[in-house]
Amino acid sequence: MWPWIKRWRDWAMRDLWNMHRTGPQPQALHYSYEKAGLTLDSQPIPWNADAVLVEAQVRLPASAGRRKTDFLLRLPEQEPFPADSLRCEEGADDRVRLFFRLPSTPVQTVVAELLWKTHTLGQLTLPILPRDEFVQRLSLQMPTLCVRLGDQSVACQTFVATQCRGLIATALLGSATSLAPVVDLGLHVQFRSERGGPCQDVPVQLSSSQLRSRQALLTVVPRKFPRGIGAWLATWMIDDQPLVTQKIRAISKRTFQRSLRVSETRFVVQHAKEGMSLARQLPPLEGVERVGPCFLVSSKEIGMAALCTLRVNAQVAGSVQSPVLMEQEALITDGPTAFAPGTLDVAELAQVSGFELRLKETPLGILPLAPAPTAAFTNEGTFKSVTDFSWSPAAEEQLNERLGRLMDGRPK
Repeated sequence: MWPWIKRWRDWAMRDLWNMHRTGPQPQALHYSYEKAGLTLDSQPIPWNADAVLVEAQVRLPASAGRRKTDFLLRLPEQEPFPADSLRCEEGADDRVRLFFRLPSTPVQTVVAELLWKTHTLGQLTLPILPRDEFVQRLSLQMPTLCVRLGDQSVACQTFVATQCRGLIATALLGSATSLAPVVDLGLHVQFRSERGGPCQDVPVQLSSSQLRSRQALLTVVPRKFPRGIGAWLATWMIDDQPLVTQKIRAISKRTFQRSLRVSETRFVVQHAKEGMSLARQLPPLEGVERVGPCFLVSSKEIGMAALCTLRVNAQVAGSVQSPVLMEQEALITDGPTAFAPGTLDVAELAQVSGFELRLKETPLGILPLAPAPTAAFTNEGTFKSVTDFSWSPAAEEQLNERLGRLMDGRPK
């Protein structure tokens, strides 16, 4: 046998065969990274990670020794570096855990190689998440502006300037990975007037549990809130890059009051057996115990939210001053708000001709107890005028219903 072949055979039998039989055997490779005091596992490693950790579980026979200096981690185009620590597993004398701490975060995805002396035990891919890709995958959902009105916080687009007691901006921040890299991106909300002037920047702070998760509900309260009339802008920003801009408008109290309207009216009817119900027209009073008005009030301003004091009077024939059923502060929006002062006993309705809704001394709507009268035509083709009847939303509904039956040709 040629001498060089014999030497190669002796080396292979001694090193490779002994390595397979008695050398360390890799069991598992795992990576994680540290950011903002958190350790996050099995996620793409962001560009701004504080540290990158690699953990290896190795089956280590007694004949192989337990020196951590025998184990190295090698990255492309870098010198291998030794294990940071070696720990024995409880209840398994032949298994150890190796921990490596990378000196810096790789700039791109790399393959790490675990070595025992000069032998390769395994490989592990370390995926790197660049800054631009992380920012591109961020999503800011359901941004909302809320105004404090008294003891309430109401989401709106328009409010009364003199009623505002504070402004709150909320949004749901989402990411494909954990939100930990956000801490270095300068996330903040910029509040400014549409007419110009100084801006107010409020930083957004996330808790540890929010940084660990992939979604977080963010809440920002500016130090100063708008007090003057005009439009205000709230912009969610990462450094100098805007994400979402919202607009909210402050109007005067007089403008708000002019926008109020009664969209519909109802009767609150309490039956002796059937309980409480709502009716468009007053039903026959047989079996009815109590009756009261219900006004559906709204504002014509888009996204309105404001407080106002409403009063309901009972219209009594011959009385100098109409009795007040209820006066109460209500939250009015651009959607119907039910304002019901309560009910009266049926016996008390004998002298009541209707109910009137007022804002201070300004009437907003009337709900008459009597149904809309029927027009009587004359021989000349005209109709006799009706006296002592106040037009109301309920009468409007009756008119539309009767016109609909007339157009459809349905019987009464």
